[in-house]
Amino acid sequence: MRNRQFLVSAVLILFSPFSAADSKIKTRNTTMGHSTESTVYIKGARERTEGASMGMGPSFVTITQCDQKRIVTINPQANTCMIVPLGEESGAGAAPAAAAGASRKGGIITFTVNTLDTGERQKMFGLTARHLKSTMNAESSSDACSKTSLHTETDGWYVDIAPAFSCSIGMTPPPSRSPGRAGCQDTMRFKRTGAGHPGYPLKQSTTMQAEGHTFTTISEVVELTSAPLEASLFEMPAGCKIVGSYQELMGMGDMTSGMMGGRPPMPPTTEAAPPPPAPEPAPPPAPEPAAPAAPPVAAKASGVVRVGVVKIKDSTGQYLPVDNLRVNLMSEVMLRQMEAVPLDAEGDPAIAAEAADKQCDYILYTHATQVKEPGSGGVTLPAALRGVSLSRDKYQALLEITLYRAGKRLPELKQAPLAADADQFGVNAVMAGFEKEAERVAEQVKKDKEPARPSRAPTPAKKPAPPKKPG
Repeated sequence: MRNRQFLVSAVLILFSPFSAADSKIKTRNTTMGHSTESTVYIKGARERTEGASMGMGPSFVTITQCDQKRIVTINPQANTCMIVPLGEESGAGAAPAAAAGASRKGGIITFTVNTLDTGERQKMFGLTARHLKSTMNAESSSDACSKTSLHTETDGWYVDIAPAFSCSIGMTPPPSRSPGRAGCQDTMRFKRTGAGHPGYPLKQSTTMQAEGHTFTTISEVVELTSAPLEASLFEMPAGCKIVGSYQELMGMGDMTSGMMGGRPPMPPTTEAAPPPPAPEPAPPPAPEPAAPAAPPVAAKASGVVRVGVVKIKDSTGQYLPVDNLRVNLMSEVMLRQMEAVPLDAEGDPAIAAEAADKQCDYILYTHATQVKEPGSGGVTLPAALRGVSLSRDKYQALLEITLYRAGKRLPELKQAPLAADADQFGVNAVMAGFEKEAERVAEQVKKDKEPARPSRAPTPAKKPAPPKKPG
């Protein structure tokens, strides 16, 4: 079963900038027609990224401290901080870097990156950008906890802003809690060939292929400025509570089930206490102009069925990454030879209006109602799912889907329940449910295309027999 969440994060780090100093960069990221913006601040050997919530509730702030060989993720609302150490890039035959106190019962996931310099150059933001193409393959050793097969292709234009910010990118994933593999922990190793570190991407397109699924993300810098930045922007906030799991980062305390269906604490770090108070922050900057609207969805091709996917509703209490999950659901729909576009409006009338504007043939609502851990008794299956068998040793998820056909008042599917199970995390069980959801939608679309059977003409009533004559 898929376990992309941590690996995708590693890929994003892998293709992050390797240059910097006192720069502010605003970037627009687009995936399947859905756009978000993030702002990056770079000073010396440190980088601060803010503005992208990833669908996890609050908008996190990420500070990469190359000089400290660590990444700090901050939840400003709860004033909690989580620290992940950075390892060293590994050459062939090098031993994997170990985090302090980490269990070493797993194998190695190797990321091999090859970068080709096309030789093309052009001016962008007054800088000379290089046109580079990269490929990356991820493979797991036979004893790895997570079996991974991932391939990416990246095409972009890169510049050298400054050489000070240059981080190693080896990371250590959290231990597994799957039954029979508790404490199992893999090491991630990175190898580079070709042109080496590309620099900062001013514009790039990255396509990821994993287990038959394809995702394409386009990022483009929309603003690049240089100005002195306060050093306090690149430190943990004063009094920030250091935590060891995503649940605690969300301000939920040390829980056994959280956003990822019960992710375990991260390995201990050398940070036993918060740092000394940071200097007074600089005065707030002047308000910036509003971000440009997301580009409109392309016109629908003739004969193509387009499904508008509404924001996923989460009632599980697990703080699911609903934005990322919606991208996954859209991918499943597209694998069934249909188009999928996001619908971001709130409320049924506004959703219907947006669906009409985007030429949608169907509107799909998804409600995640339950996510349960192994050994917890599992989800409560409704009567409609009697006979469905789920493993008690896996994470389980229960969904309800509602599907409307454009122009129709009544739904084709109304709160139809779906249940699925998976290893590793609760979010994987939800994604397994998406496979069934996409199949159900495809079946309904096929059914709607079938010509209606002509109704049988009513049999004319027999005329009553004439009365018999007497005698």
